[in-house]
Amino acid sequence: MLAPKLETIKIRGCWSLRHLPAGAKQYPEVDCENDWWDNLEWDEGGANHHPSLYKPRHSRYYKKAQLPRGTVLR
Repeated sequence: MLAPKLETIKIRGCWSLRHLPAGAKQYPEVDCENDWWDNLEWDEGGANHHPSLYKPRHSRYYKKAQLPRGTVLR
């Protein structure tokens, strides 16, 4: 997914999401859980997909999730 005008990304509880959109021209702010950010996967050698191209912001009220990660539907 390309999102060249993306300014803010807000993600909560989406633990299966592993990639952010590539190709942003500015540095979009990513409001997310710290654990989620640490588990993102980045394209090796991808000039348009690197953690330095984003500004992560983690809530100071963030607490480790007590909910199960994954689906609870059967």
